[in-house]
Amino acid sequence: MKRRDTHLFMKEAVALARQMEGDWTARMKIALNKVIVNHYFDKPLSLENVNALLRKGVSYRRICKHYGVGRKDIASLKG
Repeated sequence: MKRRDTHLFMKEAVALARQMEGDWTARMKIALNKVIVNHYFDKPLSLENVNALLRKGVSYRRICKHYGVGRKDIASLKG
């Protein structure tokens, strides 16, 4: 990930966190995670994207539902 991408993520996350209520640290953590997950969902389905989404705590069910594929299709990416 490039520095420019990180800057854009933070810019989006700050705007999103300002709309939320509660502790600033918690709001930023939630907002940044949401921005990063949305970034990976905008990319096409690949093994790297699936692994990145899983590391961010996204479930297989949500990944399958977003891309319109089954678990077997995701398993077939591994080869």
